[in-house]
Amino acid sequence: MLNRTLQIALSSSLLILIVAGCGSSNSRTFADGPPEVGAPGQGPGGEIAPGGVAPGEAVGHLRGTVLAPNGTMPIAGAVLYLTTTKPEPEPEKVYCDVCIHLDASTAYTLSDDKGAFDLVPNAVGKQYLVVQKGGFRRVREVTVVKGEATLDAVLTSLPGRTDLSAGDEVPRMTVVHGQYDEIEASLKKLGIHESAIEVVQSALIGQAASSFLTDKSRVDGKHIVFLPCGDFTQPSPNTDLSSDPTIQDNLRSFVDAGGRLYVTDWHYDFIAKTFPGFIDWAGGGSAPCSGCERVAYDAPATLDDPSLAAWMTAQSLSTFTLQRNYTTIASVNAVETTDAAGATKTVTPHVWVSGAKSAGKKAPATVSFEHGCGRVLFSSYHTEPFSNELTPQERALLGILLEASVCNDSPTGVVVK
Repeated sequence: MLNRTLQIALSSSLLILIVAGCGSSNSRTFADGPPEVGAPGQGPGGEIAPGGVAPGEAVGHLRGTVLAPNGTMPIAGAVLYLTTTKPEPEPEKVYCDVCIHLDASTAYTLSDDKGAFDLVPNAVGKQYLVVQKGGFRRVREVTVVKGEATLDAVLTSLPGRTDLSAGDEVPRMTVVHGQYDEIEASLKKLGIHESAIEVVQSALIGQAASSFLTDKSRVDGKHIVFLPCGDFTQPSPNTDLSSDPTIQDNLRSFVDAGGRLYVTDWHYDFIAKTFPGFIDWAGGGSAPCSGCERVAYDAPATLDDPSLAAWMTAQSLSTFTLQRNYTTIASVNAVETTDAAGATKTVTPHVWVSGAKSAGKKAPATVSFEHGCGRVLFSSYHTEPFSNELTPQERALLGILLEASVCNDSPTGVVVK
């Protein structure tokens, strides 16, 4: 890649030279060395101002926007921080994410509903700029001097695939291709490279799916497993895999160890039988897919989660319709379970989005709940196929997926020591 020097002079007191690591299609290389950002110092008594910077220690402001890998969708709640030590790569198999632990002297901030951020360093010199949302992380070496600058989006966009040499990581994902809901198409529209998504091909849920789901080592080799809508009711070789005790054990242990399980619509039985009690479905019973409705319904969406509502509103998408629902959640219930440390806790599924199937009858449509160190997410509506562009319900569901991938022990994904 051709080396060149980028000089950003936004005030008389600041000149910031930014160097992005090689090896990525989204990276740039500049001649004058790595980008530097300020690391906050600790003030009297160790107190820290908002954003992790000690009072009186700021050396300037680094501003910009965090975007999805597609370069257009804003990312809210991403963590940005500066460190002199490059973070170690995340484990290549399922693990218990205990959040980003930062020292009180670390400069950090969170992106807002429009993806915008203001990172306030309080030191100059070479450091690493880390941008992270759940398992998506970009690390670039930077250099900062006093003043203010706007960072190029190439530094602050989440990566679309893993390239450790460049400092990019994405979760290891497998989509068990069902029949109707092509979540892999939505992920690609988000900017996730096809090489980052393993798709277990199966025209219907059958032998290909079984070979993956019954293999504990393959399941545990992932961070997110997708079970989008498919059909249990077709003849052989399609079977009720949700009743297979080996598959139930594998999925349960995967989630307990920190995995994220994403299920939509007619595959609700994988949740009902593996994690009983958390969610009840209208018409659900012991027979496979007994709660599967044969005629789809559309429903006006209600954004129940305030953060999701604020993020969608920032994109002018507060009002939309949930298309193609084929199941209905009757209720979400409190269940006594255990946390990552094995301690007993009561968990009630969190309702992100609801849909009004009929007048006066609003039902949860997208919910998630913690189990062990991981999370389970269910949606009654599909993401695909609808459009070549991200539809409102795709944006909502992908936004929820990113939120559900954040660690369990902090709503921001950050723990300050």
